[in-house]
Amino acid sequence: MRVSPTPGTTRYAVWLHAVNLGSHNKVPMAWLRDAATDAGFEGVATYLQSGNLVVSSAATADVVRNQVTALIRDGRDLDVDVTVRSRTQLARVIDRNPMRDRVGEPSKLHVSFLTGKPDAQGVASIDVEKYAPDEFVVSGTEIYLWFPNGAGRSKLATLPWRKKVGVGGTARNWRTVLAMLELLDEG
Repeated sequence: MRVSPTPGTTRYAVWLHAVNLGSHNKVPMAWLRDAATDAGFEGVATYLQSGNLVVSSAATADVVRNQVTALIRDGRDLDVDVTVRSRTQLARVIDRNPMRDRVGEPSKLHVSFLTGKPDAQGVASIDVEKYAPDEFVVSGTEIYLWFPNGAGRSKLATLPWRKKVGVGGTARNWRTVLAMLELLDEG
């Protein structure tokens, strides 16, 4: 059941790029929850240990991104990409999935949430055939990715996306995308 946020606030999914991978970019989720709460965010929750945060705020998505970026920079001395989507935006990402026939294998279907609109020429320059059987579709500020042999074996997963498309971002598997929407609805 969808729980309404406090009047005047929006529920946001916040993703941190490349945190808690081995010994690099450590951002403990308990620390992140406490820091976000101390910064004035409401309804703070995290999912897994890989930089998935949910907050409510009266601020815009850009302001939330800047606030979370500053929290991590000031509190952990790290500069990581932070991507933010409202609950409504995340629901649209799920609804417009161009790979609906693949949702039955959620660990192989991923969405990369970009920090801005990708460069069309950069996207067009990617030789899709070079990465077969992997596939991708760019839609708005997301890239839907299909890794039939798993992301760990994918050459497409290691493509320098920022260099190619001109913006940063972070990918999550379909299971995590759906779990984040559920977390947003828990209010």
